[in-house]
Parts: sequence; structure tokens; C-alpha cells
Amino acid sequence: MLVNPRNGPIKGGVVLLPKRFVIDKAVLHSAQGIANTGFAVSVPELSKHAVTIDNVTLDEIVNGVHAAKAAARDLRKTLGGRKKLGMVGAWLAGTIALLASDEEFDACVVVCPFVRLPVADDVIIKQPLDIVAKARAPILAVFGEIDSEVPIEDVRALEKVLSDSPEDDETYTYPGVGHAFFDNEEGNAEYREAGERDLWTRIDRFFAQRMF
Repeated sequence: MLVNPRNGPIKGGVVLLPKRFVIDKAVLHSAQGIANTGFAVSVPELSKHAVTIDNVTLDEIVNGVHAAKAAARDLRKTLGGRKKLGMVGAWLAGTIALLASDEEFDACVVVCPFVRLPVADDVIIKQPLDIVAKARAPILAVFGEIDSEVPIEDVRALEKVLSDSPEDDETYTYPGVGHAFFDNEEGNAEYREAGERDLWTRIDRFFAQRMF
């Protein structure tokens, strides 16, 4: 699915990965928000059913990475090959974004990603930390301070890899918020409106600095 800006020229492209792998109302809302800042936004469906860290399979991870890279190639072709491309993924989709950061993209944003795969096979696919160490795109990695699903040692491990990278990477941890602080879905007690607003401002600034 492709969402174009309503007004003005297209500044570049963004591949937005659905956080549960399926295209839903929340991801479409985010896609329109990104498009409103001047980007053409591609939203690939990574699975036919909702996926979480607890039930994802190795095949779904591999297929998700392939789908993210294919969406980038298609979007680049649609934009005539002259525009830079960014990628955004949260939660498990953030993990896919880390795994896809080694090619195709010019900037990558991950929000509360799972840093270690629950299923892995080094022959089929490497762990995110191994991929990130060789990423061609600068990465912005954002976390919540009291995220109960991403261990703090994993956050620190990713921060170290990014700090050692020659790319112009960034990390930021929002104080006092959890895994779903940015997710304005009904019934989400972790949602923090101020945090969500700041996150989108941070993403806009990162893309403005890395993609022009």
C-alpha cells in the first residue's frame, strides 16, 4: 500500500513496517502522518495474520525482512531512483527493520525493538546485533525506560553497537514510559501523548538530517 503526500512535492520515501505485521487502522494513521510531512509511504503487509514476539516463526522473520527490502526497491523505482529512502518499525517490526538495515535504506528508525530473536538460525538469518554492526544506514533507536518486554541489557547492547558504528546513529530512552508509550490504541494504559508527539518530532528531525 502506498500513501502519498496530499500537498507539495515528494521529499523522499519511507517504508513503514506494521508493528504486528498486518496493515491495520493504527499503521494507516501513522502512514498518513508521515506522508503529511512530505514523504511517499509504502506499507508492506508482512503477514496475513497478526504476529507477536511470542508466536513469530523463523520463516515469518525471514519473509518479513525480504518484504521490507522488496518494498524499498519498489518504492525507489516508483520515485524514479532519485530520492532517498527511510524505514520505520516498532516492536517486532522494529526487529525486522534492524535486520533489513544492511542494504536498500538511507536511514532507519526503530521504536522499542526486540534486539534478540526468540528463534534464530545463523545460517538462515543472523541476530539483529550482528546485522546492525554492518548496517549501511544510520539508525535512530528509541526505547522506554520501564519497558517490561525489552531487557535493559539488550538496550545497552544495541547502544554499544551503534556507538561503535561509523554511521551517524542516535539512541534515546524516554524516561518513565513502557513498551507501548507511543501506541494510541483504545485501552492502552501505557500510552503517553507527550511521548508520542515528541517521538514523531524526533523521527522528523532524524529524517531531515539524514535524508537530504
